[in-house]
Amino acid sequence: MENARALNERLRNIIREVSSKTGGEMKKDLLDEMYQNVEEIIKEQSDIQTREFLHALNQAVKKV
Repeated sequence: MENARALNERLRNIIREVSSKTGGEMKKDLLDEMYQNVEEIIKEQSDIQTREFLHALNQAVKKV
């Protein structure tokens, strides 16, 4: 009976540890994915603004 209790407690500890590690890994994966998405959005916006600036510069040069 004592061995069963010890085994039960040990299994609970193992399950708790695995669950917390899995949750941490999931959070890390979500943060990595979010970072990549934000980085992509920033790059897209930067490209758009660069194109708009170059177009405006081209128009100004044509007027001169």
